[in-house]
Formats: sequence, structure tokens, C-alpha cells
Amino acid sequence: VKAVTMREYLHMIGLKTSVLIACSAKMGALIASAPAEICDGLYQYGYNLGLAFQVADDYLDAYGDEKVFGKPIGGDIVNGKKSWLTVRAMEKGAKGVAEALAADVSPAEKIAHVMDLYDSVHVAEDARETIARFHEKALSAAERVTGLNGYAVLKRFADDLVDRVK
Repeated sequence: VKAVTMREYLHMIGLKTSVLIACSAKMGALIASAPAEICDGLYQYGYNLGLAFQVADDYLDAYGDEKVFGKPIGGDIVNGKKSWLTVRAMEKGAKGVAEALAADVSPAEKIAHVMDLYDSVHVAEDARETIARFHEKALSAAERVTGLNGYAVLKRFADDLVDRVK
């Protein structure tokens, strides 16, 4: 199993999730014939919001409330997916993460073991800090290019997307 660096992981989710939100944000500005700096600022808003969203999604998959989240917790772990949490745990030196993800054990055992490894290096706290950092970068980009009303709408959207529990 090839280890993925955080840089590689962020690049991957940037291409998967962030560009979708970034292009959506920029598209409205392009259609409205907004100046390039506004279009670019809204792209940066969407890109950083997409990063925050994906890290939050990875976090919820492991630490969310299954009844609220709406899908089984630990799906990424059971499927051996390299989530933000996995990459961060390996980056922080948690021993045996790759082996635990590949282990041929029951889903419950796999989830419990990997969660213990996550908790041993405090990746939940790191994830929350990372989500907040990308969220703030998104809001800073929006603030630079929008007026008060536009910013309020974008902030509400960003807050709803990142502060979600499902």
C-alpha cells in the first residue's frame, strides 16, 4: 500500500471536490460579467470551501453520529480508503495504520483499531483545526471581493456546508 502525503491528498481532493465548488462560485460571477478579480476571488472562496467540506466529510465519517450523519460511521475505514484522517495519522507517526486498514477482520474490529490509532495521535483535533483554517481562507477570499450582502450569503452557505453534521 503506497503512502499518500498530505500534499498529495490535498491535491486529490482539490481536483475532486474543491474545483466543483470553485467553478460553481466563479460561474455565477462570469455570467454576471464581473471583473476578473471578483471571479478569481470567488474561485478561491469555493476552492477553500471545498477543502474544508471534504476534510469535514472525512471527519464525520469517523466521528459523526450515525443517526444524524445518515450513513454508517467508519465506511472509509472499512473500505480501506485513505481519508484526511488516515493521511494525518500516518504523517504524525501512528504505527500500523496501513496494516490496520488492510487487515482481514470484522468491520467493527477494523473501525475500533483504526479509531484507536487516530485517537493516539489526536487527528480529530487536527481535522477540526484544518476545517476551520480552510473555512476562514474561504471567507477571507469572499470578503475581499463582495459587498456586505454578498458576503453574508456566502458566509451562511460556507457555515452551513462546513458546520454540518450530516
